[in-house]
Amino acid sequence: MHDHRLSLPRSWLVAVATLVLLSLSCSFFNRTALPTPPPEPVETLVPTQPSEPLSLETEEPASASGEVQVDYVYTSNLITIIYPLYGTILDDFVVVTLANQGDNPAEVLVSSEISGYTGQAMDTVTVEPGETLEVRQNPLLRPEVIDDLNVEKPAQFHIRVAQLESGEENTLLEETGETLVYARRDFPWSIPGFSDPEVFELIAAMSTPNDPAVEALLRQAAEYTSSGIIVSGYGDHVNDDNGSVWDRLQAIWQAEERDYDLTYISTWVSFAPGSVQRIRLPAEVLEQRSGNCIELALLYAAAAEAMDLEAAIMGVPGHAFVGVRMDQENANYYFIETTLIGRTSFEEAVDSASQTFQDALPHLEAQETGYGWVTIWEAREKGILPLPWR
Repeated sequence: MHDHRLSLPRSWLVAVATLVLLSLSCSFFNRTALPTPPPEPVETLVPTQPSEPLSLETEEPASASGEVQVDYVYTSNLITIIYPLYGTILDDFVVVTLANQGDNPAEVLVSSEISGYTGQAMDTVTVEPGETLEVRQNPLLRPEVIDDLNVEKPAQFHIRVAQLESGEENTLLEETGETLVYARRDFPWSIPGFSDPEVFELIAAMSTPNDPAVEALLRQAAEYTSSGIIVSGYGDHVNDDNGSVWDRLQAIWQAEERDYDLTYISTWVSFAPGSVQRIRLPAEVLEQRSGNCIELALLYAAAAEAMDLEAAIMGVPGHAFVGVRMDQENANYYFIETTLIGRTSFEEAVDSASQTFQDALPHLEAQETGYGWVTIWEAREKGILPLPWR
């Protein structure tokens, strides 16, 4: 087996990524194998930084007056593909501020929904005299609606705030406003208030290792390992000294190629406003037997994560590929050019991606726009969890 180990240099650790991907449409490079073995690995670590909830554009309606004053803001767009992140990584969809200017406690009912698309979020709170409190709500998209969201659709946000008195509801505020529900595959590469690395990191949610379709892929891959099984994690091995990581990754390649007949197809166009790309989740890639660069990279990352291996997605201008860490002590990776699936061997795909990484390294060190990196396990630690599978 050839030595395909590549490392992240220490000089690059000051800033892991500055990324602007207008669309990962996979403008491809000339594919050539490494002419000489890559340099010896350099031990390094990619730093983890704490993440605060990110802000989206919001609408700011007028407030209601009276003893209980009501103000609220809500998000002007609902990004369907990452909607489970609202209220954790993303700001809450609606924030209602209640201020009791009276002399008695007030029991208040707050409800909100996107009519026809979500269930109704509902909270009952008690606001003490002179108290101001916030009610944060994130109406959940109805599962039966998500599959029908093939294009972005305008929708009506509805909010109602009522004071409960003697078993009756006295409406303090009831309004509707416009919002836009993104198509279920649309991912915006530019979000107001987000830095480019923060946006890119959100794609970690689309690596879905707990999806039964990914688990089925692993079952097929077991047929192509040297032992006929799939083991988990790294054990006590360093730099893949027993070849187990390589063996499992090449088995995934063979299963995708032989059992799923996967191929690369560049499909990224979306009709949503702004810089938006259509991204299919791993189960859809397997079902439709094709994917673009980011989709195929996310599928491989999901399979690696399901085997308790640490994966990363690297972005270069117009393209993305996957890296899988070789152990838990060093920052040495196997890089894989997943768009070559069905056309070359696994070893050639690793050689190609290794060369791309070597070519990109000076640009990464210079912190140039268009180059970036998202480490899946660090994103998990920040709360960017896998999206629910269907």
